[in-house]
Amino acid sequence: MLSMEVIFLKNFDDIKQGINDLGLVLGFFDGVHIGHVQLISYARSNTKKGSLGVFTFDKPLKTIEGCLMNIDDKIEAMRNLDVDYLFIVQCDDNFKEMSYVKFVDTVLKVFNPTKIFCGPDFRFGHEAKGDVTYLKQRFSQVYVLNYVNDHYENKVSSTRIKELIKEGNIKEANRYLGRPYKMFGAVVHGLNNGQIIGFPTANLLPSVDYVIPNNGVYFTKTEINGFVYNSVTNIGIHPTIEKLNKPAIETYIIGYEGNIYGENVSLYFYEKERDETKFDSLDELKKRISEDIDNCEEFFKYKGWFLLFCLIKLCDFDNLIRLH
Repeated sequence: MLSMEVIFLKNFDDIKQGINDLGLVLGFFDGVHIGHVQLISYARSNTKKGSLGVFTFDKPLKTIEGCLMNIDDKIEAMRNLDVDYLFIVQCDDNFKEMSYVKFVDTVLKVFNPTKIFCGPDFRFGHEAKGDVTYLKQRFSQVYVLNYVNDHYENKVSSTRIKELIKEGNIKEANRYLGRPYKMFGAVVHGLNNGQIIGFPTANLLPSVDYVIPNNGVYFTKTEINGFVYNSVTNIGIHPTIEKLNKPAIETYIIGYEGNIYGENVSLYFYEKERDETKFDSLDELKKRISEDIDNCEEFFKYKGWFLLFCLIKLCDFDNLIRLH
């Protein structure tokens, strides 16, 4: 794990001064997706002799529906990107009311950055009136990295990833994220319907307002106290047994038999298997759940062999044989 200093800015007296030759990357970085990674990597390559800092926020400046990660996961993602300093602003009402001019004068100028890096749509200040054009007026070296596009020329953005997750297109969302979509939260008591039909589930209460995939059955992995298990997650309203007012996130953890009520777990989404369905009987429902579990095991078995194949292709196969 690379060394990175995390500094929470509750007020701007906390700003760390005296950092020589500081390159400063600006953004909210929800999800820390492949576009964000490219921007920070570009900043790192252009700040070889100095320090690299990322300036971000603990919550969005404007109201949005759902987020892609909590603050702890954002910090963890930044640690892997060769960042020296992570500055996290506490977005209270006073900060949100700050004009874009005051933001530059009382915040960015205090850092005295040698270079500033951001995306073309970076906005700041009250009502998001500050933009890249104004930054270029106030700082001599502002580097703007254009969007990363996918193979269909769609812009890679947090907004697009959220749309994909809401559609249930987890596979494509993960490609944009560069890793499986993750939700973190506590296991809470539910209606025990899973227990009744022979498939006990862990009911997740998310720690933050995550974007929730649309109703259906997903192949997932569940991390409990550092151990990772294959799992099948249903997001839905129980149309066959007892209709709920809002969707529940329920996970059958394959091969796990412990009691984890009250425990915090991480849930990683890999692919949607099917939509939620209303079955004519409990027997039909149980049969389909058994099939879901078998399909999940097969999915991860294939994924494991595929990753091994890729590893062998990347290595010198003859040397690999000699080592064994």
